[in-house]
Amino acid sequence: MANGVLNPSRTAILRGLAIVASLGYLAMTVVLLAAVEPLGVAYAWLARVIVVFGATLAAMLLLPKGRARSWLRLQISKHLFRHRYDYRAQWLRFTRTLGEGEAGEAFAARIERALADITESPAARLLVPVASGRLEPANASGWPDDVAVGFDVDFARMVERSSRIIDCDAIRALYPSPAATPEERHHAPAWLIADPTIWAGIPLVHGDRLAGFVLLGRPPVDRRLDWEDHDLLSVAARQVASHLAEAQGQEALSEARRFHEFNRRFAFIVHDVKNLASQLGLVARNAERHADNPAFRADMVATLQDSVARLNDLLAKLSPQTTAKIDAPRASAPLALLETIAERRRAQHPIRLSGRPDIEAMFDPARLELALGHLVQNAIEASAPDQPVWLSVEPRDGEIEVAVTDRGRGMSAGFVRQGLFAPFESTKPNGFGIGAFEARALVAGMGGRLEVQSREGEGSRFAILLPTADASERKLSA
Repeated sequence: MANGVLNPSRTAILRGLAIVASLGYLAMTVVLLAAVEPLGVAYAWLARVIVVFGATLAAMLLLPKGRARSWLRLQISKHLFRHRYDYRAQWLRFTRTLGEGEAGEAFAARIERALADITESPAARLLVPVASGRLEPANASGWPDDVAVGFDVDFARMVERSSRIIDCDAIRALYPSPAATPEERHHAPAWLIADPTIWAGIPLVHGDRLAGFVLLGRPPVDRRLDWEDHDLLSVAARQVASHLAEAQGQEALSEARRFHEFNRRFAFIVHDVKNLASQLGLVARNAERHADNPAFRADMVATLQDSVARLNDLLAKLSPQTTAKIDAPRASAPLALLETIAERRRAQHPIRLSGRPDIEAMFDPARLELALGHLVQNAIEASAPDQPVWLSVEPRDGEIEVAVTDRGRGMSAGFVRQGLFAPFESTKPNGFGIGAFEARALVAGMGGRLEVQSREGEGSRFAILLPTADASERKLSA
């Protein structure tokens, strides 16, 4: 009730009319039953059966179905209400359809159904801009397969500029006229003019950009678009355009993330390829001096085999379907891993080892080997050809220290503090600045940490600190 005047809702009025019609039907049935009373008992019983079945059959025939029901609803809305649409009910249904939809329903299908339900159109088709600027269907379903749906760039630009609802019947009326300009005909293609089932076109403009375009099928009761259709469809189109633009933005962001992940992976792979090239270059240079040494030849063959295996692994990592297998840290002897690394590197550069084989730490051998590979390669490149690189294992304050030490160029304190672990920062002319960054990330992933000591002209010492096996076992038992 508003201002003391009873103001029932549209739903209440329609249901009230349905109740009145039902009561009228029952009253008519009662009158007919009363009219057959004087016929006598036998005839009255038969007459009552005929009246009941006849009234039921008449009700079934007279109740509106499909197109007739749409026509009746249109007439009631037109003559009893100020507006054709119940805007509150329409907006609640539209928002629910657009936001939730049915189980497994694609977003494009939700858009089509939300807009088609407003005008009771039997079908709708969403078209979206493609790279060429044309409008192409976003959903395979909705319209018959023999309908050639698609718009050229001129049409897309026109609807983007005007952003007005298109009355397809009005365009068809102008199309045969030779005096009508292409703008007046909205650059409409011949297939749109020839298909009378297409009733309206709805531009989905977000800001000043066309996010999509929806074609509506003709409602069951044919009528012309009026100002109420234009107003309601325009408001709904703005809402749909916002949702569609957000979905397109999320899709573009997801694609950008996939490219970012590929670029990041490619950067690490290029860095590893550079390291392999450096290793093979050192082997080639040393071969000129030590080719007659059988031990060197054996080391060289092992290095070449290892390099081939690593190159194949790098090529496999380029595949988007490849996922790196990460094992949990386990109790292992770091010295055995250092011996393996030294054996592979001796053909490139002198390597010295120290440590006890009985010392165990918690680590993933694959990740620790990769981290040490970066650090050893950096140490070799920073050292003179005859200056060895030291690898050592020793206990330190309840942890296990795995160290890589060189007597090479060293680094300034400022670079160690600000640039050493920053990607793409390097003191080497052709360096990528990724090795130390990835080494620290690998060590941190195993529950360890990486410390650095370096002085310019004196060399560098990288210390990887890992949990001891005994401490980890005590922590698990506690």
